[in-house]
Amino acid sequence: MTEAEQLLIAAADLNQQAESAETAGRAVEITAPVARHLAFLLETHGRQIARAGGIRNAPSEAAAEYAHDIARIYLFGETA
Repeated sequence: MTEAEQLLIAAADLNQQAESAETAGRAVEITAPVARHLAFLLETHGRQIARAGGIRNAPSEAAAEYAHDIARIYLFGETA
């Protein structure tokens, strides 16, 4: 299995879990390691944005913008 296939399968599985949980009105449970890895990705993008002086100057503007959307949803319950 290629790295791309692994990413796509994991994304599909997480999306399916989220959709099922939302339909059932319950929270999605993820393991502590997954939560730590998500936190690492957000931290990495936060550091890149800080060094670049803003999202528009980040190495990957789209990825930085999406990471910021995730942070806003987590912190403030906003929707992307």
